[in-house]
Amino acid sequence: MEHAIRMAPRWLFALVFVSSLAWPGALAAQDATPVASPVAGEAEYGVRLENMDPSADPAEDFLRFAAGGFQDRNEIPADNASYGSFDVVYDRTTEQLLDLLDRLSGSEAVPVGTDEWKAIQVYRQYADLDHRETQGVAPIQPDLDAINAIGTRDEFYDYLRDGVFTSNAAGLHQIFADADLADSSVTAAWYQGPDLGLPNRDYYWEDDEGNEAIREAYRAYAAELLGFVDYGAERAERSAAAVFAFEKRLAEPLLRPEDFNDPANYYHPTPVADLIAANPGFDWEGFLAILGIPAAGSVIVTEPAYLDAVDAIVAETDLNTLKDFLKVQVLRATAPFLTAEVGAAYFAFEGTTLYGIQERAPVEERALNAVNENLGFALGKLYVAEYFPPEAKVQIEELVARLIAAARVRIEALDWMSAETKATAIGKLDTMRVKVGYPDEWRTYAEVGIEESYVQTIRSAVAAEAKRTLANVGKPVDRDEWFALPQEVNAFYNPSNNEIVFPAGILQDPFFDYRADPASNYGAIGAVIGHEITHAFDQSGSQFDANGNFTDWWTDEDRAEFETYTAEITEQYSAIEVLPGLNVDGALTIGENIADLGGLQIAHDALAAELAASGDPGPIDDLTQDQRFFVATAFVWGGEAREEYLRTLIQSDEHAPDRVRAVQPARNMDEFFTAFGIQPGDAMYLPPEERVVIW
Repeated sequence: MEHAIRMAPRWLFALVFVSSLAWPGALAAQDATPVASPVAGEAEYGVRLENMDPSADPAEDFLRFAAGGFQDRNEIPADNASYGSFDVVYDRTTEQLLDLLDRLSGSEAVPVGTDEWKAIQVYRQYADLDHRETQGVAPIQPDLDAINAIGTRDEFYDYLRDGVFTSNAAGLHQIFADADLADSSVTAAWYQGPDLGLPNRDYYWEDDEGNEAIREAYRAYAAELLGFVDYGAERAERSAAAVFAFEKRLAEPLLRPEDFNDPANYYHPTPVADLIAANPGFDWEGFLAILGIPAAGSVIVTEPAYLDAVDAIVAETDLNTLKDFLKVQVLRATAPFLTAEVGAAYFAFEGTTLYGIQERAPVEERALNAVNENLGFALGKLYVAEYFPPEAKVQIEELVARLIAAARVRIEALDWMSAETKATAIGKLDTMRVKVGYPDEWRTYAEVGIEESYVQTIRSAVAAEAKRTLANVGKPVDRDEWFALPQEVNAFYNPSNNEIVFPAGILQDPFFDYRADPASNYGAIGAVIGHEITHAFDQSGSQFDANGNFTDWWTDEDRAEFETYTAEITEQYSAIEVLPGLNVDGALTIGENIADLGGLQIAHDALAAELAASGDPGPIDDLTQDQRFFVATAFVWGGEAREEYLRTLIQSDEHAPDRVRAVQPARNMDEFFTAFGIQPGDAMYLPPEERVVIW
């Protein structure tokens, strides 16, 4: 939440941490492997009985069977929105990183001015609450003074242009650098819309009771923020209401969350002349010159309807509202880093209202997040040296190779895809780049300055990173660059680089343990690896070729068949109720659901191949390898989540809730029903005609 690691662009399909689910023990069918009553005391690694609930019936509540012991022992901490296996690993990694920082902070061994020294200073600066109380809102006074000095709309636009690297207001126009989807070998300038206070367009425009409560809370939050910069209560409420109305107008032409599932919706190469024509009041040539981008070229526009509408919206908005909008942006961006009172207001909305979190994380954890956010690779270099041995990297690379081999076999066996498209798909699979653990070359932070206040230091770090990336526009893409920190508990597929990335942070128990049996590793990290491989062939990734270029390499017949399958998955997931009256958004989550289904099937095939080659170790705790495989994959999604978090997740996240991810992919596999003897009439049963297998 607070100062979290930067999210990648929406087309980088991240495997993120979500929440929880459950299920139990079944009567065995005549042709199924019976579920024995597990006896404790055998397995020390991988799937462990202490984390399960053997008394539960897997045919009725499989998540309970797989993760009931863990659920009983672990309540959601007050400073979390959810808690599960990802959080366990995150907490362990956090302790390791804090230990590193604490040891280094008390040492004189780190040379002044080095990247490691800067990381320590950011940690110390954030944690110095007394100094922040003394400074009050003084660190943002230059922003406030500059905004107060705006006297015309032209000066409003001048502020947006000139403050791109110096202001804490994100403004109306945001430019970043990333690979061009049509030619992924070249770095392009990308344009996206404004920084708004609510998570996405639907929060402003979808009318339901939950959204209205959040809108009301946001207006109150904006008013409270303005109160910290000497707005009286009446003026603050009036200004906040006007800012909200302005943001609502800005949000109306924006893409909806599900629109980002199709790159055609957000990939629009546009000449700079068209940007000028759409918003002539703004000095685009001067703005791009400050960014170092040639005005004679083009920019990839992700929000064309917004760009066409923004000029009229600004022209029709009172100047004082425009200025208050900028002030609210400044305050939202810096609130966690000012006084305790301002930080509490931030957390009440951003943490509790949106995600149901009851307490802010301890200050040292927030300080750690600050380091990860701004000098993360400096800390990551120290982390892998101590906690991720080279042997672990080699083992995971071998496991990935087995998963890719299993995916190749599955593609070759598809009965709905033509030989022509199969050949191209296999070529894409064979050229997929694999990044494991950490980069070979480490990013440096020479341009980051340690300033008088934490806010100023972070402004320096953000500006340095923006300048670093924008300097690459028009240049060849560095295919070896890492966008994930080694210490992240995460994984993702990047279609423009045709790569799968597994940072060191996720490569630990319960996802991976070199001492565990094959089923435990294949069901956990194997399914994660398979998930990321499958993203290359989901409804969005399938529109990129082996070189990462956005192009159509399918026959029309194959694409039509694929879309039939995706429609079935959308319908299947949309029928799943998460809370009373609240179902999964099958359209929004389609890409992640495809990856979950394909990933689990690939991982199971890879397990079967390894057992055939190396031998089956036999039952462990009276659970077969197939049974342990499905328990392992359910367990990693076996946490719990707060209701507020689930509601926000359903509306804004492309991933289904964890409780769904834990069981629904398995319910589409025949092997799951055989392993646990699940029969018609059981809660976990899904009729064969409703099971969907694409990859």
